[in-house]
Amino acid sequence: MKISSLILAAGSSSRLGSPKQLVEYKGEILVSKITQLALAVTDNVLVVLGANENIIQPKLMELVQENQQKLKIMVNADWNEGIGSSINFGVKQLYDTSDAILILLCDQPFVNCLLLQKMMQAFAEAKYSIIACQYANQLGVPILFHKRHFSELMKLNGDVGAKVLLKKHADEIMSIDFPDGVYDIDTQEDLAKMLLN
Repeated sequence: MKISSLILAAGSSSRLGSPKQLVEYKGEILVSKITQLALAVTDNVLVVLGANENIIQPKLMELVQENQQKLKIMVNADWNEGIGSSINFGVKQLYDTSDAILILLCDQPFVNCLLLQKMMQAFAEAKYSIIACQYANQLGVPILFHKRHFSELMKLNGDVGAKVLLKKHADEIMSIDFPDGVYDIDTQEDLAKMLLN
């Protein structure tokens, strides 16, 4: 099973007021942190940028140079259409080289290697085609999708994200508890809460 990682980092962070991708937490910017985690568990990583790519991409160039065979950075020209557009774009790039795709966001600071390894182990051992994280009584990212769902992911657009597939394929999902998944960074208040942890 060839599992690839798709990191969605194209948003403009309009509510935060500055690029969340470049928020520093414990000495590391978030987009770099999630990219390194993805590289630790998969051999094929795609970071999709959009807004502010001119200042975000240079921050990742050292990782690109160190992982030339494993890491690619691409810009979704239609990023402003919403997260669905970036999922669609990213899955199309990974389609031919992947049996499954792990979708990650850069604004979940408490994602860690152990969580991602648990997801991949569950995927390998179970008969489920979707492994999703569970927090705040809902399912969400990180999410791992089997290739059988790629065609649907490539039809997403606008602000409709992958959660629409979770509703449609509820009987094909295995969930992994990730209480800290509730922490994401959309506003200055979110950022303040994160920095307290």
